[in-house]
Amino acid sequence: MELDEQIVTLCQRGRQDGFARLLLTYQERVYRRAYSFVHNRDDALDLTQEVFLKVIRSVGSFAAGRPLWPWLRRITTNVALNFLRDRPALLSLDGAENLPEPAGGEDPLDAAVSAWTARQLNQALANLPPLLRMAVVLRHHEGLSYEEVAQAMEVPLGTVKTYLFRARRALRLELSREV
Repeated sequence: MELDEQIVTLCQRGRQDGFARLLLTYQERVYRRAYSFVHNRDDALDLTQEVFLKVIRSVGSFAAGRPLWPWLRRITTNVALNFLRDRPALLSLDGAENLPEPAGGEDPLDAAVSAWTARQLNQALANLPPLLRMAVVLRHHEGLSYEEVAQAMEVPLGTVKTYLFRARRALRLELSREV
């Protein structure tokens, strides 16, 4: 929290070292969050850059005593959702070369099944509507509680539960077709 206050204060004063610290501290987290929505390296990098541009423009209105990550997380989520809403649906093969390789003692069949399952799940997740996908990512990838998901998405708790129910049902249906 003290580091966040230092970063915000330096950034609000227009100091370059404040912006450098902001990037060093949060760039990877923002990138991972963006990637969890778009599943494409280049798009996630573009979104990360857009997030930090928005942060730099609006840091003057940020209260120095507050933690930075919830604010950055919200901005990243909004930027990613806007991107998903505005872009045409495309199938991405990014990440296909980064599939896990079998460990020395792992059975190749088990490794192939695990890789196939991960691909199917990622594809099914990518096919979800953006709000349902966001609820799943926040709950299961980020590990947030239902209340924290509702807060991050700025929707009532009941809406989060509905989104997650619909997302799980859609994932179950799509994955059962693949088997």
